[in-house]
Amino acid sequence: MGLDNDVLAMIEELEEIVDRGTKIPMTGKVLVDDTGVFDILDRIRAALPEEIQDAKWILSERQRIINEAETEAQKIVERGKSYAEKMAGEDEIAKQAEAYAEDIVKKAQAYAREVKAGAAQYADELLGHVDARLQDSLQSLRHNREELRTMAKREEQEKKQEKKPDNEKKPDKEKKAEA
Repeated sequence: MGLDNDVLAMIEELEEIVDRGTKIPMTGKVLVDDTGVFDILDRIRAALPEEIQDAKWILSERQRIINEAETEAQKIVERGKSYAEKMAGEDEIAKQAEAYAEDIVKKAQAYAREVKAGAAQYADELLGHVDARLQDSLQSLRHNREELRTMAKREEQEKKQEKKPDNEKKPDKEKKAEA
């Protein structure tokens, strides 16, 4: 959870930079220091692989739980079989032992299914949470990058407008009046 907080803190830093940026009148846009923005984006990129590692750990933990459940189920089955073989000498006792062993096997299989289902659900929930966080972060980053590109294009256009000769800057009515 600390990693999530780090990524969220970096996103909040990014929001602060945008919020503190110089407002461009009548455009609804903000001018920001791209060095600070790119620094935060680099830190976010560095943090994301850790979240991916967390997801991998969850998958391996899920597999470990499933393996333990299968091993336990196998031990229970072996004990049931062993018990049934010991009791096989006597007819009635052998039948009881066989029924008991079958009951143990069914319980072990049901337990293994429950553990597998629980582990799969747990892993899916955790991976879903990580996926949602990553999607939110990526969407925010893409939106911010698009705004930065738009602002850069607008600044470039404004620079081009400033470089035009005075004659080209005058409105059409003034040009006609001079003619």
